[in-house]
Amino acid sequence: MSLMSEQLLTELPAVARNINLPCKKCGVDRFFVVLAHATPTSAKVKCEVCGAKQTFKLPKAAAPKKAASKSGTKAKPKPRAPKPADTLALFHELRDKIGVEKIQPYNMRSKFNLATAIQHPKFGLGFVTSASPEKIEVAFEEGGRALVHNRAP
Repeated sequence: MSLMSEQLLTELPAVARNINLPCKKCGVDRFFVVLAHATPTSAKVKCEVCGAKQTFKLPKAAAPKKAASKSGTKAKPKPRAPKPADTLALFHELRDKIGVEKIQPYNMRSKFNLATAIQHPKFGLGFVTSASPEKIEVAFEEGGRALVHNRAP
């Protein structure tokens, strides 16, 4: 354990001062010279032995622990809003109308037209309900999504 890691620093050392840190290149604790303050909580430092440069960050203050709930269990995540029935109905209507014979794989660089069937890697089968030059609205079985398209490489 390094000398500086035993002491909790609350502010960065001044530029041109020495600080004892573990050197990633040497593999042992070394003295580093502070070259510059990159941000209010980090500084660029240079090992005095091997010349390796690295970033030193002030340790974050420990966040106060929140009191446990009365039952002693962790808070449960909020449930997602239920899917609107009309979105599911729209998806089935478009699937019957457009069909699934010509499904295009989704890629943000591809251009999609209105009433196109697409296969998204995460959301699955969907149908383009609206298209602008850079954005499409797609009806998926799980709900509607706005996706980008026609992006230049």
